[in-house]
Formats: sequence, C-alpha cells, structure tokens
Amino acid sequence: MENNYLVFARKWRPQSFDEIIGQAQVTEPLKRAIELNRIMHAYVFSGPRGVGKTTTARVFAKALNCEKGPTITPCNVCSACVEITNGTALDVTEIDGASNTGVDNIRELRERVGLSAASSKYKVYIIDEVHMLSTSAFNALLKTLEEPPSHVIFIFATTEPEEIPQTILSRCQHFRFKRMPMDLIVHNLKDIAVKEKIICEEKAYYTVAKAADGALRDAQRIFDQLVTYARGEKLTDVLASEMLGEIDADILNGFIAGVARKDVKAVMSILEVVFDRGYNLQHFMSRIIEAFRNMLLIKTVDDKSMIESSLDQYEFLKKAGLSIGRKEILYMLQKSLETEYNVTKSSLPGIVLESFAADLIFYLGEGPGNDPGLEQPVIKKQEKPVIEEAVKTAEAAGQEDMAGAVPEIKPSGMMLIDEIMEEEQITKITKDIIEKHWPTIIERIKTKKENELATAMETAGVVSYEEPVLLITGENKFYTEKIKRQADVIKDVLKDEFKRDFNINIFEKNEYYAKNRANRDVDAEEAKNNVTVKELSKIFKFSSVEVKKTGK
Repeated sequence: MENNYLVFARKWRPQSFDEIIGQAQVTEPLKRAIELNRIMHAYVFSGPRGVGKTTTARVFAKALNCEKGPTITPCNVCSACVEITNGTALDVTEIDGASNTGVDNIRELRERVGLSAASSKYKVYIIDEVHMLSTSAFNALLKTLEEPPSHVIFIFATTEPEEIPQTILSRCQHFRFKRMPMDLIVHNLKDIAVKEKIICEEKAYYTVAKAADGALRDAQRIFDQLVTYARGEKLTDVLASEMLGEIDADILNGFIAGVARKDVKAVMSILEVVFDRGYNLQHFMSRIIEAFRNMLLIKTVDDKSMIESSLDQYEFLKKAGLSIGRKEILYMLQKSLETEYNVTKSSLPGIVLESFAADLIFYLGEGPGNDPGLEQPVIKKQEKPVIEEAVKTAEAAGQEDMAGAVPEIKPSGMMLIDEIMEEEQITKITKDIIEKHWPTIIERIKTKKENELATAMETAGVVSYEEPVLLITGENKFYTEKIKRQADVIKDVLKDEFKRDFNINIFEKNEYYAKNRANRDVDAEEAKNNVTVKELSKIFKFSSVEVKKTGK
C-alpha cells in the first residue's frame, strides 16, 4: 500500500522568505542582496539543527531562479519554483557532505560546475553538513570556490562551522542561524494545529516546545508524533508528558510548593513519587534548576520575555517566590547545580536528592513560615492497592485534605529516617549541630541589625566544640577582629538558639592553622626521640611519626 502521508516538518516547510520565522538576521540581508543585485558566489549557513538552514537555502535558490526573478517573493507556481520545491530541479543540487566526503566526489562536482545551467539563471549547489568533508576534499574545492563561473552559487550548511577550514570560510559570506525561541515555536505549532484542525491544550504546546530545545523541526516532529499518540483525542499536557517521559508538571510544582511552604513531609512524599515512577533523577534535577532559575529572574527583573514557560507556570513561580528572598533563591539554584552533578556520580542518588531537599528547607528555616498561599498540587498516584486503601481510609476518617493527594504512607523505599520530619530536639550539642544551625545563627544576627558582623560570620568556620567552649576561625584579620569585638552579640544569639551559655575562642584562620601545625611538629619530634619509638624504628624502618591524641 502506497504511503502518501507527509509529516508536518515537510508538509508545512516554509516556501518563501516571509514564512521563515525567527531568522530575520539571515533572511533580511539575503532579500537586500537580491534587490540590489549583489549576489555572492558562496555562502555558509551555520547554526543548530532544525532551525531552517537547508530550507532557507532552497528558498534562496527559488528566489534566484523564479521566472519572475531574481525576486524576494518567488511565485511558487512556475516550473522552476515547483521543481525546486519537489527536489527535481536539474540546476539545484543538494549534496550530503556526510556521505560525499572524499576528494573524488569534489572532483566530480568541479567537472559539473563548468557546464551551463540547463533551464535556470543559476546553478545552485547546496552542500549539507559540509564540515564532514575531508581536508583533501576541501583543498580540491578551494580553486573552484575562489573563481567559480558567474552562474554558479555554493551554499554550505553546517552545525559545526568551527570545523570548516579558514581558507574556505574566508571565501564565503557567513550567516549564523539562532536557536528558535519557545514563543515562536509555540506560535508555529498553534498555526499547524489550526490548519490541521487539531484541538490542543495550551500547556501541551509548551511541553512540546521545551522538549524540542530550540529546534523547530524537532518540535514539529514531536507534535506530529503526539497527534498519533493521542489517537484523535484532545492533545493534553498529561499526554505530551507521558509520551515524552517528561516529569509531570504537578510533581515539579509540588516539590517547589513544598519547599516554599517549608513542608519537609510534602517534599519527601513528592520525591517518593519520583522514585516510584522511575523518573530519571538527573532530568528531574535539571527541571528543578530551570524552575529556580526562572524564579530568580522573576524575583529580580520580573520580565516574562526572559522566562521560557507557559503563563500558568510563570504565575505559579511568581507566587512561590513571594515568601523567599533573592539570596535564598540564589542559594537554592547553586545547591541544585551542585546536586545535579552529585546525582550522576553517586551510587545512592536517591539519598543525594533527599538530602538536597532537606538542606533547602533547613536553610530557609523549617516551617511553618510565611505561607505564600500555594496549594499543594494533587499528584495522580500509580494504581497500587496499598495507596488506594490509604486514600479510602483517609476519606473514611474525614481527612478531606488527604483525599487524592500524596498519602501519608511510609513507603518501603524511604531512605531518610523519621526524625527528619519532626522538630529537632537538641539534647547534646556537637560541632556538626552548630554547623547545621550556622545559617540560622547568621539570620538571627541580621535581625539585630548587625549586618557587618553577619558578613564576617558567613566566612567564619567552626573548628571544634567541647562544652562550653566553641572555637571559631575568622577568614582574615579584619573579619576576625570584627568577631572578637562583638563576641557578646554572638554569645547572646547562641544562647537564644541553643538555650545554653557558650564561651567563645576566636582565631584568625591562617594564624590558627600555622600554630596548630607547629604544635603537631613539636609533638612528632618529641615522639621520635622517645626510647620505645627509637627501638621500634630499628625493627620496622619507619621514617616519620604521626601523633594522635585520644580522649573526648
């Protein structure tokens, strides 16, 4: 059976300069060159895949060879235009650089270049992926490219212009194509939907456009695939995410909402859904990074044009950021970037992800905080009897807020202990606990209008704690003196935080470590002179001694 179906990318390929979107920096100069009759003999079109390089080359060839041309508005009905559109024009030759890499292929091309055009004004050679040509092939092309016949035009398309020799580039006009902005991709998909009588949900357009990553052709291909996947039904965001294996928007927003509300339990439940559904954790982190990046931009400049997302998502992130400061959002973004790397390297990526989530909330100050008014999105659960039973139990108990949401079940895969869900009860102070509370201590100092001291404390380090003595090192002499002068303020803050008194010893960092090193060297030297150690050295032939002190 003959297949007459044309995919969207071919069916709706632009046939004129005006139909080419998002590449005005290329189409406008080409149109002016035609109007002024300043046609060059060689061009390089470079840029990402699927943004219109080969399409523009074909439209340019039509504009030059149209019966009404050269013209910036080819008629698309004359024999020359129709043949170029159908790929049957004798005078417009498309060559795949990837499969014609050798010098023999270029020699054959040089022999054909000398022949006059069959029926058109120009012979146009479009070489796609030209960077794949061998060095000898490029060298064979040089002379022809420098002095071609007046009726011959070369158009080289490539995704890697840096691989083209400078001797070739210097003989061509170079036009750079850009990644397609998301709004333009969405506009194009909507236009196709209207022409094809397709009903599509607004969010679905953005999900497809995001998956295309700036390539219009990829967006059209994915959209075409989604129409098939939907089997005649309305195209929804859920269907698009399902087909692409994307993270459900409700899951992503549930995580963001939980962090904004400082709700550890909600965030951990969301992560359990992520683990349960088998999502790629690195991809999940990349979506979190994108969300925090957008939230930071909204918080600082609030320019919708800089945010590649739907209006609903933009409003959600704007609301989520109301209760979080810019500095805190920046910390969350930096921590997300660090965690994405750690997830790929760790043998226990789930724990890395859970630790990251807890760290964000502890940094913000475990809730309840200033509620931004966000509702926790309803997450559609996998069909598992234990979960269905939990929801029924919740409804029967009158807990309406749990119905349909993430149930309070302790999943078998839970990797963090229950204590992380509860308010921390501090019975014994340790160095680790003080370090964990350090951001909160700094925030307490800021509330006392001691911003310079807070800055000094942000760079300070906790060396040790043996009750009641806390040893702190300052980053430099200036900060160390600042901390020493206001030690009483720090003591008051520590007492407020831990409900007990502290004694503080403060040293400049480099000075402390130099002194500590000197003490260790003295101890080691004394140990080497010990009679017992000397006798042992004769037997075991060791040359150095390390002293370790025991005790608490």
